[in-house]
Amino acid sequence: MVTPTTSRATVLSPEEIGFLTAGPGRAAETALARLLDAGVVRVARDGRVSPVHQSGGGVTVVETRMLGRLTKPVQFGQVVQASANSLEMRVLQQGLRERKLIRNPRPRMRLWWIFLVIGSFLGLAALTEPTLLVGTAALFGASWWSFGARPVTRAGRAALEGVTGDDRVLTVALHGFRGRVGGRNVGDLFELPQSVVNTVPRKNRKRTDNDGAGYGSCGSGCGSSSCGSSGCSSGSSSCGGGGCGGGGGGD
Repeated sequence: MVTPTTSRATVLSPEEIGFLTAGPGRAAETALARLLDAGVVRVARDGRVSPVHQSGGGVTVVETRMLGRLTKPVQFGQVVQASANSLEMRVLQQGLRERKLIRNPRPRMRLWWIFLVIGSFLGLAALTEPTLLVGTAALFGASWWSFGARPVTRAGRAALEGVTGDDRVLTVALHGFRGRVGGRNVGDLFELPQSVVNTVPRKNRKRTDNDGAGYGSCGSGCGSSSCGSSGCSSGSSSCGGGGCGGGGGGD
């Protein structure tokens, strides 16, 4: 199994790296990658995942829950989606929030700058009419609020700095099974046919002004049960902010 990765004095597990990179769907992909890497599960030619052993093998609660669902072979993409929307994934998400690595995002308003412009003019007028300072402060506050906020905090982005795909599990965390690195499909690292990898829902390519480092377009399973008010913005991974679109596939 891959050991947790330390970046800037913040210890992150591969699942947490996946979540900060692209939301709950990517974290679920990472959990599955860890199980495959350890030989705990296998993938049949038809894309169905089954455990190699009847019990044990999961290191994290997300992995353990994923294994618990495999009472019979399940399609690769369905394993990812079910885990992304699980209670265990929401617990992981809450843990990241408590560590102030993520927060409830705010979408950026298209005309956020208008508040800033008007506030600046009002601030100049306040030089001769101090009573206008209250309105100036209110407009600057509205500008700050309407500018929006990314789901991943500054601390979360700092924790991701320097994280690289040193092994195939971390490569999945950063790029997803559908991603490509150095001209090679990430799925090839696990000898997975592309037809199997393609069962992982593709993430939403549509980005907003608020997207950026972190899960600006979250992975599969970014549905209302794991996003929304709990950590992604109302569409939920895009979650933009959690605002999700499709799967946690490649970048």
